[in-house]
Amino acid sequence: MLQVEVYSILIITIGLSIAFYVGGKRLNNLPLTEKPRGGVLKAILYVKTISDFTIQNMGEKHGRRMAAYIGSVFIYILVANMFGLTGLAAPTSNYSVTLVLAIITFLLIQHAKIDANGVKGYVKGFFEPFFPFVIPNFFGTVAPLISLSLRLFGNVLSGTVIMTLLYTFTGWISSFIPGIGGFNFFGVIVAPVLHLYFDMFSAFLQAFIFISLTSILIAVEYQD
Repeated sequence: MLQVEVYSILIITIGLSIAFYVGGKRLNNLPLTEKPRGGVLKAILYVKTISDFTIQNMGEKHGRRMAAYIGSVFIYILVANMFGLTGLAAPTSNYSVTLVLAIITFLLIQHAKIDANGVKGYVKGFFEPFFPFVIPNFFGTVAPLISLSLRLFGNVLSGTVIMTLLYTFTGWISSFIPGIGGFNFFGVIVAPVLHLYFDMFSAFLQAFIFISLTSILIAVEYQD
């Protein structure tokens, strides 16, 4: 059976791909003597902000190299988290989506560790300070994968569950008001405030936490 989140994933992927393509074309065609405006200016400011963020967390060399991934995953998670406002399912309320995002970050962390220590040093690290520590070292390596995926999934899913329960409760309360034809009167009044938190503030916060942890966890491997 096709999961409902698949439609949301396709819409977001196609929409962001078109937006990135159009934005890239406009940036490439912008004359050097013309001052950026509108969407082009916002795109430039976004790239500058993400670049400064990654360089601050990871240093000049690795920050510039990782800025494209950090910027892309932030936009995707932010849009995916807010997608519930459209009436469709938010992709990040499906664990398979957050797990894939966490796997990408996990692989980048392992790549950073191998890049910094070499393959031999990477394998040796599992047995330090002595052989029996291989078990806790293994779980310590896998922990970011579990933490990143479950944190994002749990926060988005909990917001969805709370809003569903709210609409059910307010719908039940509204059913006692005569003459409104089953219209969820109280839901219309109460829900916008909670949507502001769960679908906007929390959506931004979780996206920011994800890229912050990603950049820090990768930077730590290069500093060891």
